[in-house]
Amino acid sequence: MTDETTEPAADAPRREPEEELLGALPAPPADWDNPLRDPRDRRLPRVAGPSGLVIFGVTGDLSRKKLMPAVYDLANRGLLPPGFSLLGFARRDWEDQDFAEVVHDAVKEHARTPFREEVWQQLAEGMRFVPGDFDDDQAFEQLRKAVDELDASRGTSGNYAFYLSVPPKFFPKVVQQLKKHGLADGPQGSWRRAVIEKPFGHDLRSAQDLNEIVHGVFDPEQVFRIDHYLGKETVQNILALRFANQMFEPIWNRSFVDHVQITMAEDIGIGGRAGYYDGIGAARDVIQNHLLQLMALTAMEEPASFDAASLLTEKLKVFRAVRLPDDLGLHTVRGQYEGAWQGGAKVCGYLEEDGIDASSKTDTYAAIKLGVNNRRWAGVPFYLRTGKRLGRRVTEIAVVFQRAPHSPDDGLRVRRVVHRVQP
Repeated sequence: MTDETTEPAADAPRREPEEELLGALPAPPADWDNPLRDPRDRRLPRVAGPSGLVIFGVTGDLSRKKLMPAVYDLANRGLLPPGFSLLGFARRDWEDQDFAEVVHDAVKEHARTPFREEVWQQLAEGMRFVPGDFDDDQAFEQLRKAVDELDASRGTSGNYAFYLSVPPKFFPKVVQQLKKHGLADGPQGSWRRAVIEKPFGHDLRSAQDLNEIVHGVFDPEQVFRIDHYLGKETVQNILALRFANQMFEPIWNRSFVDHVQITMAEDIGIGGRAGYYDGIGAARDVIQNHLLQLMALTAMEEPASFDAASLLTEKLKVFRAVRLPDDLGLHTVRGQYEGAWQGGAKVCGYLEEDGIDASSKTDTYAAIKLGVNNRRWAGVPFYLRTGKRLGRRVTEIAVVFQRAPHSPDDGLRVRRVVHRVQP
């Protein structure tokens, strides 16, 4: 009997396992040797087509620290078209050059890729600013004219995304103003999208009302409710840990798991976010979006494929199986941080923060115990908790396994798998 397996020639390129299954990968893009590209990143980039981004609330914390630096990083990696345009809308008496200066400072401080003057200059050419309030019809007319001007001068082809980086109470007004002034509908063949931040309503009824308003202006496929945790690679890796790993998946169930802890702890206070945070609190800010998404990824069954629709199907099965405790008072905790010493410095309590009412009941710590009433997880508690001014900054999922029936050393406590999301 002979072995018909042949060794590859010494100079033959090594084929990865996925290449054996799927065939050779497409030719690499032209900028494959770009120094900004991680050589370990095998994903092929897709450059956006002609488009522009309108940010409402562009002077806020989210926009300065996250959105505008992210736009620059995309441009720096060659993933935005040359004519990409960025419009800011806020209650500031600024000219276009003032807005460009604010973006410049935010980019230099918070961008994750090196600052390059040639990239910045190209991006700055497409920046515009429109001052006004959300109920100011004249300001929205000015915004519509700015969009038309950019279509003509930058070739954005009428393709715009409207990012609502504003307090939730303004979502309905902004969406309705977009409809009223003809900004929700673009020219034939173009697209318009609305990107809405959390929290989406403050309870079930308000979320349903807001949904009705938004869908009265935009079709469901035009609306993006942002949960930035889903974009974290460490979150997406949960799927690989579970479904590409034969060591863990067989024991990922009630027969072996004692309980699951999902924690998002921060060592900072609210900073300058009093206007957003007060009245919302930890539970609405984090638990009802980020932590429930982490719970769904931890508890879901393997999807038929890893496309968006299949993932959503399995997540919904988890949420529909979640049972709230009969007595919420026994299975939930809410609290506020007080003044103390932290890291050698004296820090104030929540009620002493600038902009916070001394009688505020807003929670800065929240925890809840949930159950998933299905065959895999029945009887396994899931503990979700989050808070500010805690001992350290960490987001993680700890799957704690049951104790062994017998152990020669009862002190052994290494019985958990911890999936660290950040840092």
